[in-house]
Amino acid sequence: KRCHCGEITNQFTSTTPYNPGRRFFKCPKPDISSCNYWEYQDYVLPDRALITFNNMNYKLDAANVKLNNKKSTLDAIILERDRLKERVDILKALQNSEVNKARKLEEKVLNMKIFIMISWAIFVGFV
Repeated sequence: KRCHCGEITNQFTSTTPYNPGRRFFKCPKPDISSCNYWEYQDYVLPDRALITFNNMNYKLDAANVKLNNKKSTLDAIILERDRLKERVDILKALQNSEVNKARKLEEKVLNMKIFIMISWAIFVGFV
């Protein structure tokens, strides 16, 4: 398609609520030097179709907003989960360390009991 200047026109798609998705041709020159050629390629949509189309677009936009909110919430939950996993790992390591300390102390207490029993046995043996 050529405009009044003889240039090959650019094809665009309308995003306005009154002509959603409707394709049109326009002069490729800037507005100052343009011949102002402008023509729709598609037929006008019936009012009922426009209303339905726009309602669907609004619903889609609302659904996308909800989806983005859910994604943001999910990202925050994942970060919190990862932070909690790190804390659990630290606490498990601390617990293992404390368990090892307790075992060593129990072993020392047992050795002291044995030492005291042997000492008493030797003491009683000499008396």
